[in-house]
Amino acid sequence: MNKNNVFNVRSLLLILITAFISLRALASDPGDIHALKVQATNAMTSFYMYQGLDADLKYANRIDQSMAAAYAAASRIIGGTDEDINEEAATEMVAHWDTFNNLMAANRKDIVTRGYPDMRLVNEMGDACLALVNAADQLTTTGNVSDVTRIARALAFRMSDITSQYTGRGTSNLGQVFVGYQEQTPKEMATEFENLLDQLDSKIPEEDALRVDAIRHKWEFLSRSISNYNENSVPFLVVNYNDSIVEALHQLAAAYE
Repeated sequence: MNKNNVFNVRSLLLILITAFISLRALASDPGDIHALKVQATNAMTSFYMYQGLDADLKYANRIDQSMAAAYAAASRIIGGTDEDINEEAATEMVAHWDTFNNLMAANRKDIVTRGYPDMRLVNEMGDACLALVNAADQLTTTGNVSDVTRIARALAFRMSDITSQYTGRGTSNLGQVFVGYQEQTPKEMATEFENLLDQLDSKIPEEDALRVDAIRHKWEFLSRSISNYNENSVPFLVVNYNDSIVEALHQLAAAYE
């Protein structure tokens, strides 16, 4: 693991100040808002795997990649357009990002230096991630997206969210502590995923129906593990299927953007 990078804090404060001085707006591409939500959630998933696997380098790298992608998306959001500025929304998003980012760095440092994280700080990090996602949902967006793109992105985020919840429970004997910020169980979130998947089926043109069928087949296999998360935890399997399903959904969303 590259320890020079582990504790790097990517603050958005300077970018925010620059945006205000230049009177640029917080009216953002829906794709950037989606990327921020998914990548922050992916960072949580990778952290759970990281802490459960004795600081495995693979998941350290995945945390770094997700945090960098989330930071890039947040920076583009703050860059905005030339419309009226929304200072309150910008300030809220930046505050939640910096809290989440600082807690991620602190929890990773604890794992490296002590061998385990502080449960309280991990729970606070989960709360900060959820607050960041909720703040992103409140941002003004520019332009419209197709129904297929909108639903495919919603599915991709829900899949990422399910995986984060599942790995939080599956990689620790104190899994409920790790995912206390989530009010729904993985099984409840899975029901929402299936409802969204049915919506996607109703909107997709016939020529791409097979792409949705392929996603559904993967989901049907994975959903059995999700529904039985208390009986036989298989976080590796869930993460691998998550990656495949989310990639397919993003490709579908891009095709109809």
